[in-house]
Amino acid sequence: MPKKKTQLDRFADLTWNDLENWAGSRIVSRGKNYQDRGRVRDLAVTKDHGLIAWVDGTERYATRVVMEDDGLPDSICTCPYALDCKHGVAIVFEYLKRIEDNQPIPMANQADARLKLLRDEDWNYESNDEQTALSEEVCKDIGRFLKGKTKAQLIDLINEIAQQHPEVAQEIADRQQLTSGHTTALVTRLRREIQKIGDEPGWQDYWRDEGFTPDYSGIRRKLETLLDAGHTDEVLTLGRELITTGNRHVAESHDEGETMMEVAACMPVIVNALDKSSLDDADKLSWALDAELEDRFEVCEAFGGYLHRKHTKTAWHTLADRLLVRLKEMKHSRDVDNFSRNYQRDRLSDWAIHALKQAGRKNEIIALCEAEIKKTGNYERLVNLLVSARRYAKAERWIQEGIRATKDTWPGIAAGLRNKLREIRTRQKNWPAVAAIQAEEFVREPSLQAFIDCKKAAAKIKAWPKVRESLLQYLEKGKPPWKLKGWPLPDSGLDVTEPKHKNRFPMVSELIEIAILEKKPERVLYWYDRRPKKRYGWCGVNDDKIATAVQTHAPDRAVAIWKNTAERLIAEVKPKAYQEAGIYLRKAAKVMAKARKQKEWDQYLQSLRGHHARKIRLMEVLNSLNDKPIVRKRL
Repeated sequence: MPKKKTQLDRFADLTWNDLENWAGSRIVSRGKNYQDRGRVRDLAVTKDHGLIAWVDGTERYATRVVMEDDGLPDSICTCPYALDCKHGVAIVFEYLKRIEDNQPIPMANQADARLKLLRDEDWNYESNDEQTALSEEVCKDIGRFLKGKTKAQLIDLINEIAQQHPEVAQEIADRQQLTSGHTTALVTRLRREIQKIGDEPGWQDYWRDEGFTPDYSGIRRKLETLLDAGHTDEVLTLGRELITTGNRHVAESHDEGETMMEVAACMPVIVNALDKSSLDDADKLSWALDAELEDRFEVCEAFGGYLHRKHTKTAWHTLADRLLVRLKEMKHSRDVDNFSRNYQRDRLSDWAIHALKQAGRKNEIIALCEAEIKKTGNYERLVNLLVSARRYAKAERWIQEGIRATKDTWPGIAAGLRNKLREIRTRQKNWPAVAAIQAEEFVREPSLQAFIDCKKAAAKIKAWPKVRESLLQYLEKGKPPWKLKGWPLPDSGLDVTEPKHKNRFPMVSELIEIAILEKKPERVLYWYDRRPKKRYGWCGVNDDKIATAVQTHAPDRAVAIWKNTAERLIAEVKPKAYQEAGIYLRKAAKVMAKARKQKEWDQYLQSLRGHHARKIRLMEVLNSLNDKPIVRKRL
């Protein structure tokens, strides 16, 4: 009777596809690179048949991998990504290499430092209750130890710890100053710390696993200490400087939000100080709003939350009046471009509208939005308010004016206004008008979604067959559908311009997309074979989508398309391109297998191996296509 496999034994059954299904091709590639470069240290087996090791990255990380019941690994790591990261993948590859080479792997000791590090990562060594109980027991032991000391012994102990740990000494000094009421030195030092930490931008190079993230936790703790001692004014003063410095710091950093999150973590302390301050309610709202308006990187979201809390109508009334005055006095600056100036003014007026609503002064909002159009051209905001209020006639007048004002300089705004008119006609259930608007929009900017929207609208009035025929003729020959005989839709009421695409007919990409949507593979290939030949290649529907659409109707064509795509990627001679090529080769392999052409496919793969034998990364990808276990020899 064969011996039952343990969870550890099942690692040897893993294929490349398994690893990519677990962690993704990019992580698998990076994990393999880590293992190749010898970054996995002290690999060991745990008592529950998992794997544990040190993996050298930006720092040295403790990483553990176990095999789940679904046949895929699961990992946890002390790195910032924590779960199913490249360090876990590297451990799996190291283990497979060891068993392939018949190298022994030691058992991990229960006192292993890595196990202790990973206990805090929600791992199943012990329950949370057990961990909490252990922490409480340690605290009790410390309490009993300290209670057994005299006052002189405690002072000596504290002095000894402070000498060994400068941060403890500084914390004690700060608390002494706060107790005595002398905060000037502490505030001055905190101000210097804010400026100093803001002078070194954060950065990350994720491919090399290198980087620097500024640490604002010390600033946050000191602000909390100041606040706990009742010094709200000092916290607000420092908070204002932190907001300014933090926004600049984020702007100068080159990461994916790590610096922003560090700064933002300090903001709830400032909000708490604002809540507890002696400022009146209106001044608190103004303080929070100034922070929100200064924010360019979502650093001050905590203040947005504060402004959306419930406050007194009186406070909102005062804030609304202040904002209306600020809007009136706001001057144009030659140093600011039109877009930035309008954006800043719109943000301010948006908050004025919010304040008016909260103050119960909704009757002033429409007039404010109408006045602001002359300043920033924000037609969309006014139209949205009018549509919400069901004032459709007035909304239509502003839509028409807005389209005329923006169609040349801001076509996106004009498109949004046309969409609002469509919304009005939809609310009125005027389906012929809705269909006419959709058809005109399709002519302006042909797309698959516009075609689908036309179908939904025209089908309601049973006009879709004729509309469809006219739209396809437009894509082929360029003649606007409303100029064709028998066009079934009315005038939309909008200014209709001549098509902008006179030199693009037939619009092959759009015709292919529609053929795919309508599941007409013969038309897909018809237009694919007539795609324009450009110097830098075909820029329309991607070949993978086309091959997928025709794989049942014309399997040989689909395989040829996938093979050509893969070969173009292989020619780039980049590991990332090899991984992408593998995706298309797998698709082609399935079609060939279904067509019972496995031998022909194996010959093709063999020719690729022979032609590219020196490309080690590509060989790994090609080996993964057979979905056989990675290791060739077992224990």
